[in-house]
Amino acid sequence: MIIIAGTRGRETEIGTGAFYCPRCQTERGYVRKRVGTYFTLFFIPIVRVKDHGEFIECQTCHQKYELTVLDYQPAVAPVIPEMDRLRVSIRRDLDAGMPLQMAQQKLVNEGIHDNSADHTVTVAAGAGVRTCPACGMRYVRTVERCTSCGAGLVTHVG
Repeated sequence: MIIIAGTRGRETEIGTGAFYCPRCQTERGYVRKRVGTYFTLFFIPIVRVKDHGEFIECQTCHQKYELTVLDYQPAVAPVIPEMDRLRVSIRRDLDAGMPLQMAQQKLVNEGIHDNSADHTVTVAAGAGVRTCPACGMRYVRTVERCTSCGAGLVTHVG
């Protein structure tokens, strides 16, 4: 009878959890793994003969980190007041081609009073509003064509 014995390296999972992955730049799941050399009999690991250490592996990007990564806390972004956050969001929508009227209605649908919604959209739009001569929709100055009917826009300052 022939006996085949030897050693080989092996990773074993010893725990899981969530951590802030530096590569993904967000909260992700991880697996904590231990690496060791095992005595094998017929290629089956039987006994760990040497321990090489542990590491953390991100379940999304599969990057491997030292255990100290679990202590890492990312810098907290400054808190933006809700109205400033709305203005930024609305400005993004307006730059993407949303008419001012639709942006105002979006705010009203989110529970903001008509006057506040109108003021927020006006501030977010800034000067140089453009109007569609065909359908009357109003846009920020960076938009060239009406997203509703496709007509070219006319600039109005004020």
